[in-house]
Amino acid sequence: MNETQLETFRGLVNQFDFDSNNNIKLSCLNKVLEDAMSFLSSLLDTPINADIGEGYLLNHSKTKAENFSTIYVLSDLLQNEDNDLVIVKNLYLSKDINFDKDQLIFSKQYVIKKINLNELSFIKTKTQKGVFSAYKGIVKKEDCDQMAHMNVQFYFGKHSDAIKNLFNEISSNLKQNVNFEIENERCIFSKEVHLNCALEIVLNLKSISKNKLLLLSKVFCPNNRNVSAYFEITISLNISEKIKEVINKIFISNNNTYLNELEFKKLRPLEDNRPSKKFDNTAFITCKKAVNTWDLDYSQMGSSQFKVGCVSDAATHLFTYCGADYNWRSKYNIGSAALDYSVRYYKTAPLGMAVTMYTNFTKIGNKSLKFIHHMVDDTSGDIVMDIEIVAVLFDLDKRKSMEVPDAFRKKADTILIKN
Repeated sequence: MNETQLETFRGLVNQFDFDSNNNIKLSCLNKVLEDAMSFLSSLLDTPINADIGEGYLLNHSKTKAENFSTIYVLSDLLQNEDNDLVIVKNLYLSKDINFDKDQLIFSKQYVIKKINLNELSFIKTKTQKGVFSAYKGIVKKEDCDQMAHMNVQFYFGKHSDAIKNLFNEISSNLKQNVNFEIENERCIFSKEVHLNCALEIVLNLKSISKNKLLLLSKVFCPNNRNVSAYFEITISLNISEKIKEVINKIFISNNNTYLNELEFKKLRPLEDNRPSKKFDNTAFITCKKAVNTWDLDYSQMGSSQFKVGCVSDAATHLFTYCGADYNWRSKYNIGSAALDYSVRYYKTAPLGMAVTMYTNFTKIGNKSLKFIHHMVDDTSGDIVMDIEIVAVLFDLDKRKSMEVPDAFRKKADTILIKN
């Protein structure tokens, strides 16, 4: 039996995806189809080996689009008369405030010899109310850190794309752009994901008020059949009755998802009191960065991925200061793992802003560590964001957390906030 209309990609186009005529580059479209093929393969118990270069072009319509427009791929699996598997991938530009319907802009057909569709088993989509499947993509090589799993900044970056996809949907229904700001977001990590893993981000509406939207989301990995991370995010915007109506309509409509955990609960409360917005006078400088053009998001400000990327660099400097440098980690095959990130955003970071990270430990346990980074605007001294993190040192051979070494604890205690 044929399988049709399987969504295998949902993401955004950015300023680097356009040619001089403001058309989406052919290389970008082909790369999206390649990612869609990898995503499709992740759904199958027996992965498909298909040469992406052998696809037969069915359609290519040059289409102008705005930066950070939503694009998605629908895949059809068909059986031909020669008992070959035929895969048709159709890439669409999602409707926006300028046009009323989605536009097919690129499609290709692939033929894989002597594969019987009826003998393939794969994850089935579920039709569900109360959710919005906002992102589908692949873990790229550039997303992976020195421990070969996706770095935390890319969880936040892909999650930011998911939020933008949601607001693209809201804006297209209203026929006007809806502005929003992320106030805070929390991420609890569950399972590692690695190179070429597929990811789907599914959003759930927890509450909506006059000027606040609370969303819960899950980052689902079809390869591993589990949830990799859980997010809770507060968004501020001016919510009129019309906007409220559109948002509710999106979440009460039927939506297809591959997610296998369809119950959404608020994340466990943070332990202990949150440190002050102002950084402590014992803080250690762990990172200095500046906002570049490739760091900008849909609002043309430094993205959450940029900010959390600074945190990743800062954590490496922090652990090095405490003696867990690359030599020590290599000798004993030790890594680190973030368990819980809680971010508060206070100020935007425009192009060219120089920032400094100031870091303190807030708690040193037997195995777990809690620390806080404050990102500061070097010009004004204003706090751009703060982020509190729970992490552990990780024995890569035993695949489990380890006790904090005494030497590490002694150095960490010098920058521990005592109260």
